[in-house]
Amino acid sequence: MIVLTWAVVRPAFCADALSFPPTSYTILNPDTKQAIGNSVYRADATSGGVTLSGVNRFFDHQLDVETSHLESGSAGQGPKLIDFDHTFYKADGSLLIRGYLDLKSGAATCIDNSSGQNRTRATVLSLPDDTWAGASIAAPIQDFLRAGDLGKTRSLHVFSCAPAPKIFAVSVTIDPHEAQWPPYGAKAAQVEVRPDFGLINPLIASFLPKIHAWFDPADKWALVGDESARWYKGPPVMLVKTHDGAGTAAQSK
Repeated sequence: MIVLTWAVVRPAFCADALSFPPTSYTILNPDTKQAIGNSVYRADATSGGVTLSGVNRFFDHQLDVETSHLESGSAGQGPKLIDFDHTFYKADGSLLIRGYLDLKSGAATCIDNSSGQNRTRATVLSLPDDTWAGASIAAPIQDFLRAGDLGKTRSLHVFSCAPAPKIFAVSVTIDPHEAQWPPYGAKAAQVEVRPDFGLINPLIASFLPKIHAWFDPADKWALVGDESARWYKGPPVMLVKTHDGAGTAAQSK
């Protein structure tokens, strides 16, 4: 869910923006901090860019699979998201939720089978150039951090199924101070991402969904955790990077 005027930031991502070695995370209940699953995210180079993939496995046998393809930009331009797919499966392996976006055509599909009715909403969206989705949002945020944007607020656009396909303008606010983040056990910079409705934000702030993410300044601003709803109005989850290094290769369903 994220808006960015590249003219006031850097015109392109630095080379590290697409660096995401296989990384393991523990999935926690954010209220109890009890482990409820584990996940692995990774970025793999392709001939024209990068494939970012992630698998979230829950102890109750539910499974989430996310795949994004980013295309390398031309000279002076940063990479761009070209397609996104996030599919959630029930414990029995059947479809629960799916969101898909083709950024070249604007075609977007959202499927909700949580009630067993398999409701599909499809449309063609008009997409701003700075549209991101899912874990790919980490790339522009890391670029803000590497540019020294602590204490600043930036903007992006983000795709989400809410529950129909939608593009949200979002503000990205970076805490000015790095602080110890207890779940991770080390210092991290906190970033808050929330939909931006302009002047009416103060009136509806308590009703707006938001995401918190943490990045490690001692590890090239690696993403070390986040807290958000699993899907639109879904259960909250927290991901925390494990400290024992790389994870095993993510396996698609």
